[in-house]
Amino acid sequence: MSGERKLLRKSAGTISRRQFLGRSVAAAAVAAGLPQQAMPDAKKQTKPNILFIITDHHAFYAHDRPGQFEYKWPVFEKFCDEGIRFDRAYSVCPLCTPARASMLTGVYPSSHGLMWNTDYADIHDFRDGQKLYTDYLSQTGYRNAYVGKWHCGKNKLAADFGMEGWSLPDYGKVYMSDAYKSYAAKRQLGDARARIEYDLDHPEWNGKTLTLHHPSPWRFMNASGVLIGPPEAHEENFVAHLAVQKLRELAKADQPWSLVASFWGPHQPYFPTEPYASRVQPKTIPEYPTFNDDLQGRPLRYILHRDFSHPSRQAWPEWSIWQKILARAYGQGYQTDAAIGRILNALEASGQAENTVVIWCADHGDALASHGGLWDKASTYIEEVARVPMAIRWPARLKGGKRTDKIVSNMDVTATILEVVGIKVPGYMHSRSLLELCREPQHADWPKYTVAEHHGHGDQITQRIIVGRRYKYVAALFDGDELYDLQKDPFEQHNLVDSTDHREIREQLRKRIIEHIERNEDEMAYKLAHALKLGR
Repeated sequence: MSGERKLLRKSAGTISRRQFLGRSVAAAAVAAGLPQQAMPDAKKQTKPNILFIITDHHAFYAHDRPGQFEYKWPVFEKFCDEGIRFDRAYSVCPLCTPARASMLTGVYPSSHGLMWNTDYADIHDFRDGQKLYTDYLSQTGYRNAYVGKWHCGKNKLAADFGMEGWSLPDYGKVYMSDAYKSYAAKRQLGDARARIEYDLDHPEWNGKTLTLHHPSPWRFMNASGVLIGPPEAHEENFVAHLAVQKLRELAKADQPWSLVASFWGPHQPYFPTEPYASRVQPKTIPEYPTFNDDLQGRPLRYILHRDFSHPSRQAWPEWSIWQKILARAYGQGYQTDAAIGRILNALEASGQAENTVVIWCADHGDALASHGGLWDKASTYIEEVARVPMAIRWPARLKGGKRTDKIVSNMDVTATILEVVGIKVPGYMHSRSLLELCREPQHADWPKYTVAEHHGHGDQITQRIIVGRRYKYVAALFDGDELYDLQKDPFEQHNLVDSTDHREIREQLRKRIIEHIERNEDEMAYKLAHALKLGR
């Protein structure tokens, strides 16, 4: 199966489930393609189901700017209206593998060991004995499933941790997988092909239509254009299709379930299909606020990323080019949003939406067009790569339409899942349950800071980051530190680390980072803590 992992589906017996709530649910069944006569009766389930939706590399922070430009995902906005929105959610580490692994384990990357993307690191899989939150769910009778992007292992996939469904090793090459080929053949979609408009690594491909078949997922990675064919041909629609199939199967079983629906999008390459590709007109996109940032006062890692890792500004100096690239990126975002909407419709049609906790967040952000025209993520913790969209919905227990600006981490979803199902959060976990915040978004007793990790991307640079309501401090071993006043300088253009006026807050935040490293026995950062103590 070309490295794919897919467990045999369990046979489901005939059971009764929660009664449908009138015609609205029946209508949702039709919208999701579920025949009404196939919907059995239901008794009220006491344990909630868990649907965890993960998007990847989400261009989120400041891409929607009120009064200047609107970029809101309509399905996500509706979802937030029905749940609790976290306005200041941060990635525990702005890289795919470490962030995803932390959301599954509830511990920092330095603890679970997957500190870099598995494709490049010496460690490719979770250590033996590492527990995921699904291990605890299984012990209390849950049936667990995982569909989509894994990127938490080369040799051990979701199936190896007792989760049925479908995933691929490492980053994964969707369009060359056996599962996608079968899906495409049934729909007569043919091979995945894209009209490439801009390719950073292969400018000779610009203007050409190419088949997206190559063993490496990086072959077409740094590009934008249009995927040829209907929306069904896109990988996001394919993942949504598999997730809907699995959700329907789980909903028929006589036990509570958890399902992770993990998307590759809206990560580049930005190849949406029509009509999403044309949804945003390039000329309407205003210049990103830090597009012309000269990076003065910034540490060396910024310069290395701009000039060596992904020299995108040299390749595309004009904003008019970036407008076209952003239009495709936003189109891919809208397509991902619509694909997730299909899953939510299927959940509603199943009759189990009321007692299903749905958590929707991204693993990390996207530096696209920011700070001098950056591309991808780099070894930085700028707001663009750090901030993520996040919301939680649980109609049976939580009143919707709320929001909070408390500082939270996407790693906090782990403890939240355990608490909602009645499992005591293990003492070794660094994750904090968000349930109290969901109940009292403005008044809950919640820590004033969150701490994140970064170990570099391309360059190995150990960093520990502390973010509070106003200030952010980034401590980096063998490179410069950063201090920003996010209230006065939301786009981080003025590094205050050497400012005498900010000496007191600098020392406070450095002390908190040292305490965090020592309290958590963070051996990877012991040298960094020592440097901070020496005032280096």
